[in-house]
Amino acid sequence: MNKNLRRETFRCTSHRCRKEVSLRIGTFFYGSRLKTTQILLMGYLWLFKMPVDGFKKMTGHGSEAACAFRKHFEHLTACAVTAESCVIGGEGIIVEIDEAKLGKRKYHRGHRVDGVWVVGGIERSPEKRVFVVPVEDRSASTLLDIIHRHVAPGSIVYTDCWRGYASVGQEYQHHQVNHSLHFVDPSSGVHTNTIEGFWNGLKLQVRPRNRTKQGMDQRLLSLIWRRQNKNALWEGFLRALSDIHYQYE
Repeated sequence: MNKNLRRETFRCTSHRCRKEVSLRIGTFFYGSRLKTTQILLMGYLWLFKMPVDGFKKMTGHGSEAACAFRKHFEHLTACAVTAESCVIGGEGIIVEIDEAKLGKRKYHRGHRVDGVWVVGGIERSPEKRVFVVPVEDRSASTLLDIIHRHVAPGSIVYTDCWRGYASVGQEYQHHQVNHSLHFVDPSSGVHTNTIEGFWNGLKLQVRPRNRTKQGMDQRLLSLIWRRQNKNALWEGFLRALSDIHYQYE
C-alpha cells in the first residue's frame, strides 16, 4: 500500500510545494486522533446496539469516547435522511397519523411528566414507511402543516377524533375512529393500531433520560434512518460516510 495512504495523508511530490494534507478533510473522520479502522469498528458496534460496557471492552475506549462517538454516529445517520424519504403514502395508500408524548417523570418520581410531544405517521404498505417530528403544540395549523409536508396527495388518512385533525378532510380522504368508544370503528373498520404499535416500539428505543427537546430532531431522524436501512445497516452506514460532506473551520 502507498505510504501516504497508510499515513492517511497526501504529500505533494513537487519540490516547490511538498505540502502535506490529511485525506480525511471534509469527511466524518477528520479531527479525530483515532485510526479510521478504529472509528469504523465503533460505528459497527453502534449500528448493532452494542451496550456501553461491551463497546468499551471491544474498543478499549472509556465512557466519554463511547458516548461522544455514539452522538457523532447519530448525527451522521440523521443527516443521511432526505426530506423526500420522509414523504409517505400516495394514491390510495392508507396513512395512520397520531401524536404521542415521549415523557418521563420529573426526578423519576411524582405525577408531573416532562417530555416532548411528537407527531408521526405510518403507511399501510409492505415497507411501512414512517415520519416522526417533534412539535411545540398540537394545534390544527401545526398538524395540517406537518401532514402537508409528509403525506403525499391522494393518500387516505386515518386519525383519532382529536380536534386538531378537523380540517384534514378538506385535502385528503379522511376517516376517524373515536377512541373514547372503541379502538376499531365497528361500522367502517377504521383504526390507528399500526401507529400505536409504532409508538410502543419508539418508546423502547428512546431512553427516558433522552426524551428532551434538545437533540430530539436528530434522535428521531437517526431512528428513521435505521428503519429505512434495516435490511442493510452496514451498507447504509458506509453510504452515509461517503455521501455526507463536512465543513471544518
